Amino acid sequence: MSTPKPTGESEHQIAPQMAVVARARAPGASDHTGQVEAIRAQDDGLVAGQLGTIYYKPVTVCGIDLKLEPVQPSIGTIVHGIDLAKDLEDPEVVSFLRDLWLERRVIMFRDQGHLTRQEMVNYAQKFGVIGAHHGERDHVPDLPTSVPGFPDMLIIASGEKRAGAASGWHSDATWSTRPPMGSVLMCREAPPVGGDTSFCDAYSMWNGLPEETRAKIEHLKAVHVGSPHHAMDGKRPSAVHPVPRTHPETGRTTLFMPRSFVKQFDEGHGLDDDEAKSLLTELFDQAGQPEYTCRFRWVAGSLAMWDNRAVQHRATADFWPHRRSMERLTILDYEQDRRAPYYRPE
Repeated sequence: MSTPKPTGESEHQIAPQMAVVARARAPGASDHTGQVEAIRAQDDGLVAGQLGTIYYKPVTVCGIDLKLEPVQPSIGTIVHGIDLAKDLEDPEVVSFLRDLWLERRVIMFRDQGHLTRQEMVNYAQKFGVIGAHHGERDHVPDLPTSVPGFPDMLIIASGEKRAGAASGWHSDATWSTRPPMGSVLMCREAPPVGGDTSFCDAYSMWNGLPEETRAKIEHLKAVHVGSPHHAMDGKRPSAVHPVPRTHPETGRTTLFMPRSFVKQFDEGHGLDDDEAKSLLTELFDQAGQPEYTCRFRWVAGSLAMWDNRAVQHRATADFWPHRRSMERLTILDYEQDRRAPYYRPE
């Protein structure tokens, strides 16, 4: 995820994807103000409500009646019926949620808007070590978090004049030599429509590759480079990681190739340019396959925790000019020797 930079009010200064959606929604508008008025008019009158049927699995854990709603068949579960401020005192509840998280890659919760920032920190600490706002503390991007008393919490805000979203497929901070194990994201303000986050199952991304491709890339490494806003003291971070990654807790293999940060294969492999470009395209195209992907609709008070080792994710840049305000913590593995990506064949 990235912090949006302040922008002016010109259409050309909002995120490109948002500008495209704005033109689609308000094709007759001649300027920025006309687009804003047309889009707000379209969305005026939307009311919160629940329609239709959901399917869930009822589970009782330590006397707490939970409803587990699968978002997609293989990835993502919304956990209903829990209060993250008070129901995690029993270690069995934490253990249950961690097992579910490992199995489903990302777990989500509704109706958690009452959590204070300190309670959000308390929740995250049940699962790992709180990192700096982008993970390990050896490279902390020069980004103001603007959260008094919570320097490790990243504010991700967008609106009419601050229009941005991390809309490329990525895993958080893979430019670090030890990327964060997971991330916790709280929605404090959501647009009435749009602004969803999608998650893609990196196990399926690996398993979905042809056998001949997996054989070609099994022992390759790739160079991950941070964006300009990830610089620290003017230096952009970079790291070299294996293309297939072994999940240190499940032992399963994921495809560890986020398009947003991977720039090339390690030069030591000696791949020719055409072969390297073809392989990169094939691997990048695995992200976002519909069968591997779930999409989470944010409302204020929703919280998601994802396994950075097993998913890629992206925000949907379609909600301008509405506001979207999020708070993020990163979680590092308790076991330091499991933090650096590695590959061991299953």
